[in-house]
Amino acid sequence: MRPESEASLVTESVAELIALGAAMAANNEEAFQRHNFRLHKLGIPREDRIQAVNIALQVKMAPHRNLVEMAEAYLTGGAEPEGGCCGGECDCAGEEAAGSCCGGDEGCGCGH
Repeated sequence: MRPESEASLVTESVAELIALGAAMAANNEEAFQRHNFRLHKLGIPREDRIQAVNIALQVKMAPHRNLVEMAEAYLTGGAEPEGGCCGGECDCAGEEAAGSCCGGDEGCGCGH
């Protein structure tokens, strides 16, 4: 617990910047507009709002970048798929476990 004499780093402005970034990451246009308006009224410079949005986009796009890198490795880099149809984390990779992950009827391509 913080001593009473120590000020919080999360001021109203910081909380609104966090909320702006969260709205952006969540694709929530209404929340983005609301928090951007509040930040404008608080006198927060546009550059700070842009920085909050850019941070949110970096976080949001990380899984996308990872997926693109994986696809590039498999499709253009010569990497071979490992494991089963579900990314190697299930039991469908072995013939003895045929269809155990999905029952073989969900069009997953495992052929079982």
